[in-house]
Amino acid sequence: MKPKISIIEVARHAGVSKSTVSRVIADSGGSVSPHALEKVLAAIKDLGYTKNTLAAGLRSQKTWMILVMVPDITNPYWSEIARAAQDRLEAEGFSVVVGNTDWLESREARYFDLARSGRFDGMVINSVTNDIAMIHRMGVPVVLVGERAEVQNIDTVGTDTIMATRLALEYLWTTGHRRIGIATSEHGSERFLSFRRRTYEGFLAEKGVAPDPGIVFSVKLSDEGGRDLARSLLALHDWRSRVDAIFCGNDILAIAAMDALREAGVEAGKDISLMGLDDIPAAANTRPTLTTVRKPRALIGAAAAELLLARIGDPDRPSEKRLFPGELMVRGSVTERHII
Repeated sequence: MKPKISIIEVARHAGVSKSTVSRVIADSGGSVSPHALEKVLAAIKDLGYTKNTLAAGLRSQKTWMILVMVPDITNPYWSEIARAAQDRLEAEGFSVVVGNTDWLESREARYFDLARSGRFDGMVINSVTNDIAMIHRMGVPVVLVGERAEVQNIDTVGTDTIMATRLALEYLWTTGHRRIGIATSEHGSERFLSFRRRTYEGFLAEKGVAPDPGIVFSVKLSDEGGRDLARSLLALHDWRSRVDAIFCGNDILAIAAMDALREAGVEAGKDISLMGLDDIPAAANTRPTLTTVRKPRALIGAAAAELLLARIGDPDRPSEKRLFPGELMVRGSVTERHII
């Protein structure tokens, strides 16, 4: 292995002092003469010197590392948010560690232990726990991705879930559906926010529709949850007369349910209407294509990074919440119903 080049060797090669090389590395040469800067940069290129960020971090009390923690990296919704946050943070000189929790508090706890030990300068997280006080006590700048009703005094960014859910339910209502079910989760952070479920219950009350507990499905927001949803629906006695549409908590759930129902001879967009939430890329390529509500993933990830950078720069600034609106994407999985 090639030995690492030190700044002493760079200084010797350039014919300048070690402190001159240090200033060039620290501030891109703004405090040294143009002649000295030229010699140092030439020496760095000749020797192949790379900055020791670990040593620099020890001196500055910074690691230049950010944790982006998501519940399901296989879900394009979360991977696109992580990518957008990474792009923005790396532009400011930070390196990004992406942590996947699979909605497990035990995995999340290990990442929090690393944060407490000083491994990260900040965190962008969708947390499984609802112990916001504990997150505060870690003393690490943090931004939450995803709306929480209970969250106070912590930077938050996400989609206006209440508005997005109402957008979906209103569309199902205007297309003639009156027996609308919901499939969402009581796992992970959904145990605490349940905005979809609460909005659904309020919507039915506004419309004067008596709730049917049999068409409220609690499943994981995953492929497995979609298959479970299909099985539970088909197991309902006389399901065709009890439910004509289901609003699904995310697109992965809706797509998996459509596939499982098709295998049983039930077609979404014909026999039953299914609607998703997120608008992941696959939503436009399913059979039928999935009607859903789009969440602006790139905007969410970039905004989370911006809020974190601001928090790192000024730990005492007031907390901020940014919620983006959803956008209805009308496709083929919802059919028009004739109201009798």
